[in-house]
Amino acid sequence: MQFFVVTIFREIFDSFLGTALVGKAVQGGQLGVRFVDPRDFTTDRHHSTDDTPYGGGGGMVMKPEPVVAALDSINPGSRPHRVLLTPQGHRLDQRILEQLLEQQEVVLVCGRYEGFDERIRNVVDREISIGDYVLNGGEVAAMVVMDGVARLVPGVLGNATSVETESHGDGLLEYPQYTRPREFSGMVVPDVLLQGDHEQIRLWRRRQMLLRTRDRRPDLWRRFVPTAEDVTLLQQAEGRVAGNLASRTYIALVHHPVHDRQRRIITTAITNLDLHDIARSSRTFGLAGYLVVTPLASQQALARRITDHWKTGHGATHNPLRGEALALLEVLPSLEGAVDHVFELEGQRPLVVATTAVGQPGQVTRDAVVEAAGSRPLLLVLGTGWGLAPQVLEAADRVLSPLSGLDPYNHLSVRSAAAILLDRFFGLRD
Repeated sequence: MQFFVVTIFREIFDSFLGTALVGKAVQGGQLGVRFVDPRDFTTDRHHSTDDTPYGGGGGMVMKPEPVVAALDSINPGSRPHRVLLTPQGHRLDQRILEQLLEQQEVVLVCGRYEGFDERIRNVVDREISIGDYVLNGGEVAAMVVMDGVARLVPGVLGNATSVETESHGDGLLEYPQYTRPREFSGMVVPDVLLQGDHEQIRLWRRRQMLLRTRDRRPDLWRRFVPTAEDVTLLQQAEGRVAGNLASRTYIALVHHPVHDRQRRIITTAITNLDLHDIARSSRTFGLAGYLVVTPLASQQALARRITDHWKTGHGATHNPLRGEALALLEVLPSLEGAVDHVFELEGQRPLVVATTAVGQPGQVTRDAVVEAAGSRPLLLVLGTGWGLAPQVLEAADRVLSPLSGLDPYNHLSVRSAAAILLDRFFGLRD
């Protein structure tokens, strides 16, 4: 791996390149570093690489001629990958380090003063920032980049597996590390690390990586895609394999009493899409049941006929996954009956949480609902038509704050709202 560093302060790098792993990599030939000074390409007697900015303002700006001439002098035949180190660049992460390693020859351009003449940006391949702050120059950033890439060069690290398991190796933070003594200031090494069971150690370390990343770096967690094993490890860590809140949660779709657009109390008809889509969302997020509430016998019979087709009829063999979702569905004549149904199944009354698209004082957040539920079952109540009637909202234990975006338009379908709510309550990226 060959680096070319464009800098007017080459001496800053002496200690960095002469010590530790980077120094060994340079001495061993795995890493090469050459320096190019823009002052060597100036034409004035003061060897000036900066000048005052057009338009006024404080500070000085790196001139384009010496920097571009310095770049053009570096292996003109092969044209190495050019990187401008600037606070305006893409934030450095492990993925970018791996991409730079693939280039094999990389030029790092270190800025000074108030930055670069804008035209220099036109002759580089990418811009990188090491964080949202300002340094006196790009030399420290160049050392960060070289150190990060050097660890990835084969033969630089004595233990190749270190690269795979350390922080950001696969998008996760590293697991906790311990060494002797076993106990220090009352803090003890976890027993699992002392028992010699390598598979249990692997699982413990993986679980710690997941939990640390989720809790400390939500920005990384949003990009991470967990495996099936990861999901199980997270559930086990939270003590939720058999008794998690999702497995104690029921969603109720109420067709009476609800409003129409004139705010009259009505009974709505069931729809095939609502039955199917909310059942699929309920199954995806591991809910205990999906309760369809309608007082009309004809509508109850229709709902059962549709679900039976997928649970026991031709649909069961045609699409068994749909039947698995619709197996969660129960049809009940009233919301009170739904509450009693959950009580019979769970042995205690559920926390009843109503939903609405209208913001009002006293509404609560998802976290407040989870805290209030505790070990109780949870019944999330959604309305059809133009929303739940006032008596339903008043009788609920809590009313959830409405879903909303940047735009005041707020007319989600009930099945869309159900999917969003379940993801916010039980999704791995909540």
